[in-house]
Amino acid sequence: MNEIKNISTLDLFRGVAGYGVAISHYFFYLYKINIFQFYSIFFVEFFFVLSGFVLYPQLKKVYRDTKNLKIFYARRWLRTIPPYFIALACYSLLFNKFDSDTVKYLFFVQKITDNFVQEDYFSVAWSLSVEEFFYLFFPIFLFMLNKKRFLNIILFFLGIVYFYKIAHLYFNVDQEFYRIGTFLRLDAIAFGVLLRIYFNKVNNNYLNIITGFIILFLMDYFVNNLTTLNGLDLFLFIFLVQSFSINMIILFINFEKYIINKRIKDFFSLLSKQTYSIYLFHLFFVHFIGSMTFINNHFFSFILYLASLFLFSTLFYLLIEKIIIKNRPSYINKLS
Repeated sequence: MNEIKNISTLDLFRGVAGYGVAISHYFFYLYKINIFQFYSIFFVEFFFVLSGFVLYPQLKKVYRDTKNLKIFYARRWLRTIPPYFIALACYSLLFNKFDSDTVKYLFFVQKITDNFVQEDYFSVAWSLSVEEFFYLFFPIFLFMLNKKRFLNIILFFLGIVYFYKIAHLYFNVDQEFYRIGTFLRLDAIAFGVLLRIYFNKVNNNYLNIITGFIILFLMDYFVNNLTTLNGLDLFLFIFLVQSFSINMIILFINFEKYIINKRIKDFFSLLSKQTYSIYLFHLFFVHFIGSMTFINNHFFSFILYLASLFLFSTLFYLLIEKIIIKNRPSYINKLS
């Protein structure tokens, strides 16, 4: 599993997650179809678990040689922060918001506690806060506990997060905050790391298909009570979504053997490269498409939305992200 970057179906999976979030938010915000808010929760969770899954080799490099810690931070932050800052500037200009809320977004702390921002005008940024704080904290655990087994370190990290999550069940925190609070969601990425470690042991297609259907069957209860979930139900709902994300990653990886056409693989790769900018900027396009009252054809509006996202995200990757990626520092050693 070390050559995970060469698995084109994971590129497709990332693309499905990116466009899935964008499409779900389009129908939720413009047409108030609540079921699409439910779908968007799944697609964001796909991102989290996949992020941990593909991040494992880099974390292993830090674990094997602590000199790679600074390189890990440089590579992760150069990849994620410059596009984020550009998106934050765009949303701040759009909503004419340059105040204390902007500063909180700037440092990814807008969701460290409930109601910390007065106006959540860059709402999708909560997931980026989860990612950035995982990048910050977990390598420190690897650095400090370097003499321990990698598996023990990740389990220890998960134990701390779960203690925090379970404790908050008794604090009667807001349902939405329990789902998007920064320190309450670090477990999702850690689950992806665990999946990578145990992939060969859990890679059973038939078992995962059956498990996936069972999870979807259980989800029927949650989708009908999504707005009223709290306490243990909310805890279980998030855990089931994470479990389903694991199932989907395994299924997509096993689908790789059927993809033999290079052009299809190149297209999957393009979709993967688009996803970060799509996630950051799609609400920008939702706003502008929604403001075009002269367009009465809903189908045309939707096609225009997708085409705009595709074109913008492709150009954004080629003109900005690709240049940054090429100039990131390299790790001291290679993961064997």
